[in-house]
Amino acid sequence: MLHYWMHAAAHPWQEQLLYGGLICAAILLLFLFLWWRKRAARPRQGDFAALVQRPSIAEALNDQQQSPLADAADAWQQTQTALNSVKTGVERVLALVWLLLSGLLCAISILFVLIGLVKFPALNWGQQGFFLALAVVCAWFARAQWRDLRGVK
Repeated sequence: MLHYWMHAAAHPWQEQLLYGGLICAAILLLFLFLWWRKRAARPRQGDFAALVQRPSIAEALNDQQQSPLADAADAWQQTQTALNSVKTGVERVLALVWLLLSGLLCAISILFVLIGLVKFPALNWGQQGFFLALAVVCAWFARAQWRDLRGVK
């Protein structure tokens, strides 16, 4: 699906509309599930057995008085929290992938520099400088991705 996000212009609008609708439907289903779960957990008016099971009767009586709109607001907050955690998870996975790739390229560049040093009298200074600069840039990028992966700003 990442392919569709990266190359959105190459695909017809019908496919883009389909995937957008599927994403919106998934968010709506998550919201409805959280709202339904919130409403089902609330004690009904006059259900004294449910009131006794709660740790605080005053809290349970207050829960009985809340409207479905208040439950919808709570469910929307929970939906936003869930979506933010998914977003954070995706960002961390992408940071991990970039960290691994940049670390690998840094290791390969350092290896090329070391292999070039073996032929010391006949060094290709341009190639050595290029691979050394590439290793430094990759090491810096790997450090930045490591900080993103850990959540450090």
